[in-house]
Amino acid sequence: MSDARERIGEIENEAWGLPRGAAKLALLEEAVRLADSLGDVDLGYELRNQVADTATFCGRPDVLLVAFSWRLAQFDRAPDRYSDFDILWQYKWVVDHVVEFPEVPLPRILQLHEDMERRYREAGSTMHAVWSHRRKLYRHVGDPERAAEAHARLRRCRRDYLSDCAACVAFDDCAYQRFRRQWSRCLAAAEPLLTGGLSCAEQPHITFGRVLVPYLRLGRIDDARAAHERGYRKVRREPQHVIPHAEHLEFESLVGDPSKAKGMLERHLPDALVAVSVLDRFHFLLAARTWADRMLQRGVARMKVRLPAGPPAPDDSGVSDLERLGGWFLDQARGIADRLDARNGTDAYRRAIDGRAELLEMATD
Repeated sequence: MSDARERIGEIENEAWGLPRGAAKLALLEEAVRLADSLGDVDLGYELRNQVADTATFCGRPDVLLVAFSWRLAQFDRAPDRYSDFDILWQYKWVVDHVVEFPEVPLPRILQLHEDMERRYREAGSTMHAVWSHRRKLYRHVGDPERAAEAHARLRRCRRDYLSDCAACVAFDDCAYQRFRRQWSRCLAAAEPLLTGGLSCAEQPHITFGRVLVPYLRLGRIDDARAAHERGYRKVRREPQHVIPHAEHLEFESLVGDPSKAKGMLERHLPDALVAVSVLDRFHFLLAARTWADRMLQRGVARMKVRLPAGPPAPDDSGVSDLERLGGWFLDQARGIADRLDARNGTDAYRRAIDGRAELLEMATD
């Protein structure tokens, strides 16, 4: 028993110096198993707090949900034994990430939002975080009316100790205005992030990718190029940022250098195809299809592409048929869209696929 506790101490010391990633997560999960073998609930509770944090920021929402569910059950059994702050804080991550699993029914997701709201009210929250994350849900579902209602209610709430940081709030405002196709308002919301006035662990890294299409819509190609160059450097080596990778690949495919776009596809496709989040996969697959379409528009029908397992294999000479490859990307994206739309009761993801035609109209050589 003392050996197990000593090992947990060693793991915590080792994990402390590691960035959030697969290596740190594996160590913390080992520590959780050891704590459970000891029957030490309090230690397991604290270690799972670290697991949930690490999993959230390294692309493992599945691990987050399991760790949080265990902790929430323990908290409800003995609410006076544990602080409610980290439970309430992590609840925001849970309601954001649970939508990434199409097998979770929409009524269950709404129940989680309602339970989060109840807990926040009991804690005396202003509901700023509740309506912020409800707005995200309706963006995901593709319900502009409910998203607008949530936005209006959010605007009437003052920030409090459970609100996301100012940088994340600014990003969410930017994402909401992009969802509304309000391109100028999207860029205005992002301005404090793009100019360095606001920052956090993930910002402005992922904002640069989100503003590329709005810049293009407004004809501000030079600003888009500058945002692309600054932003891609920040996320290039971080495998968890699949959607930002997709946004930068899409931009490079539309108005950038074809050889650079090919390199981005080869670099990030392996991580995208094994991503736990189907939303991550969906967005990257669409960007990959955009790349294939642009190559075909340029008259390139066959070329050597370094591909992971999954997509159609190249011929014996190592050359891929880009029409066939692009068709595979699109078929995979459609499969995900159908699952999400069936769960959500909308056609938002099918419409996102259809919207690619508008993007291709903005392409330049």
